[in-house]
Amino acid sequence: MTTIKKWRFHEYGGPEKLQLDELPISSPKADEVLINVEAMSLNRSDSLWLANNYVEVPTLPSHIGYEVSGTIEEVGADVKGLSLGQRVSTINAFSISDYGNFGEKTIISARAVMPSPQEFTPAQEASFSFSYFTGYFALFEYARLLPHQTVLITGATSTTGFGAIYLAKKIGATVIATTRTSKKKQALLDAGADFVVATEEEDLVAIVKEITNGYGVDVIYDAVAGSLMDRLAECVKIRGYWIVYGLLDDIMGVSPFPWWAAFSRSFHFYVYKVFHYTGARHQGLPGDDEAYERARRFIEAGLNDGSLPPVPIDKEFQGIESLPEAMSYMESNQAAGKIVVTV
Repeated sequence: MTTIKKWRFHEYGGPEKLQLDELPISSPKADEVLINVEAMSLNRSDSLWLANNYVEVPTLPSHIGYEVSGTIEEVGADVKGLSLGQRVSTINAFSISDYGNFGEKTIISARAVMPSPQEFTPAQEASFSFSYFTGYFALFEYARLLPHQTVLITGATSTTGFGAIYLAKKIGATVIATTRTSKKKQALLDAGADFVVATEEEDLVAIVKEITNGYGVDVIYDAVAGSLMDRLAECVKIRGYWIVYGLLDDIMGVSPFPWWAAFSRSFHFYVYKVFHYTGARHQGLPGDDEAYERARRFIEAGLNDGSLPPVPIDKEFQGIESLPEAMSYMESNQAAGKIVVTV
């Protein structure tokens, strides 16, 4: 039987717990494909999964990894629209308990695969799906962001932040991006943000009110929560949308919620995961197939016509063995863009 190298962990913890195991590889099921992996792109969810701090609980020993790119080596009998030798990228449309993709090869549901964008490098091919699919559903399916509206994006130097900037600018919306200090301001302006606020140096509420003529923003796309919550509650317009998809500043969930501002401003507050739309059976989420297909068409068209650029790559590590080093770098919070391991 053919064997491959696959990253797994046998106990919870940090990058030092990762093991490159030699495992047998079987043929894909009828609705799956086998991919020869060329690049692996890291996400915060990978670290949370490894530490057993994620929305699903790993069964040890556990695989790891959502985003990869590569070439299809084998196609299941019922798979349509994908072919041998085709370059593809994975989409975060599966339960991590079912599939983990970091390794030399991976088998995955064909539903969670799409053709890679034309002219992208393997690293770029592996790096767009989490950023763009997560942002698409929040901004366009839930908040119904329109061209004349304004969106406030917190933690904007994250890869999902960059993705949200590109999505919002694609339809002509105004973007206010936040970062803790001025150090990364220019990177956000270069990405297309109309305004950038350094929240540890500037008065976020006053600047937002000035930009929006006192009304507040139509949508907040929030990866931070925590210490920003009181200020964000004053930044969203009456009956606006505040969408929280991350807890970068409050992983233990101890910050008090601004209840009075919520009542007085009547905003829509939504704790959001991309799996609400793509589905994740181990989280009890069936997904929304129609919204998922709309997202695929929108994102694929934007990637291929250039209106959605590659998500910035901060650092590219060489060789499958470098995954622990790459994950340690991600956890250092130094990056402004994707961290990728080229296999």
